[in-house]
Amino acid sequence: MSPIDGLDLPLSEVTPSSGALLAPLAAPRLGGRASQGVDLILEGFLLHHGEPQKATSPEPDDRLLAGDYCFAAGLVRVAEAGDLGAIEALSRLIAVSSGVVADGHTEILPNLWRTTAAALGGDDAARVELPGTIDRIIAGQANGAGAGDRIDQRLKEAFA
Repeated sequence: MSPIDGLDLPLSEVTPSSGALLAPLAAPRLGGRASQGVDLILEGFLLHHGEPQKATSPEPDDRLLAGDYCFAAGLVRVAEAGDLGAIEALSRLIAVSSGVVADGHTEILPNLWRTTAAALGGDDAARVELPGTIDRIIAGQANGAGAGDRIDQRLKEAFA
């Protein structure tokens, strides 16, 4: 039995969960397939550190492997867009978020992910400002980009 319902497919057929969370924020600049990759990366992170939106597996080892698979599938989609800045921002987001989990400050995770996705979909200035914004969010000095109550609530539930 697969650790993820519907995700044990070739990478070309992997799809993010229905009701994408971050793809709409990243889509204006990344485009459809690459922005869906952002949601797959989120699903991978949630398999490791939260409540996944689509994956179903009670086994910790299966969750870890499924999370790695989602990370890889998502990064492939983003890389196909040829946007190295997006890959760099997502790599930093994953690393920073893992540190935040280790430090026990998971309450800021929704803000970090939402803000990064909005910057990926934004203009050059939003991307240039992203590292400083993330640092200020971690320090408790910034709220980041707003995305609407529905997205905020779903992210908070996923990271709970």
